[in-house]
Amino acid sequence: MKNYIPQSDSAFVAWLVNFASLLTADPSAVGETPAIALVVQNEADNFQLAYSTAIDPATRTAPTVAAKDNARFNATETVRPVAIRIRNNQAVTDQQRLDYGLTIPKTVPTPIPQPSSFPILGLRNATPGRHKLQYSDSETPDGKAKPFGVIGIDIYRSVGTVSATDPAQARYMGTATKSPFISNFPSEDKGKVCTYFGRWVTRSGPGGLAQTGPWSAPLDVTVI
Repeated sequence: MKNYIPQSDSAFVAWLVNFASLLTADPSAVGETPAIALVVQNEADNFQLAYSTAIDPATRTAPTVAAKDNARFNATETVRPVAIRIRNNQAVTDQQRLDYGLTIPKTVPTPIPQPSSFPILGLRNATPGRHKLQYSDSETPDGKAKPFGVIGIDIYRSVGTVSATDPAQARYMGTATKSPFISNFPSEDKGKVCTYFGRWVTRSGPGGLAQTGPWSAPLDVTVI
């Protein structure tokens, strides 16, 4: 599933801008939500700006090139699980897949059952403006493997003066496909409490739609 992502930065920015634009225009048409579309659009905007800065002779420096590479990594990690879900969604047409710049599956994927277990969230370390978190499965807490059919963990977080007690109080942050993963904060969040919630998400399920599992327990971490 990696061959649909262009290798060059110039091709990648065009592909990403198109993908984000289509998703933002009508996320429900491909089984996604406005919240997910907003996260993808923000990553596309960030990479487009970083790329433009890095290729401009007047602003091209080692730091701006590094910032561009970091923005591409973040954008790729955010968009890949969304692209996989759209590609494998049986309700999405081949024309929609082509419009999004995705490959067409040779066969219809076998539906994946809804996860019955939940992720266990943990903090690796906290540094100024940044949390490094990890996750494992409730059924195999000492292992690293995700449940069958799961592509990652949907991460929601709430940042405020008090802890959140329900995922409904949190906002979608992104889908982490690898553990550990990074959560960044602006300087104005220093001293606030961040509450994380997570749930497994699959490639596809009944009707080709992605399935989500039960929520994790909340994880509270202070932003330093």
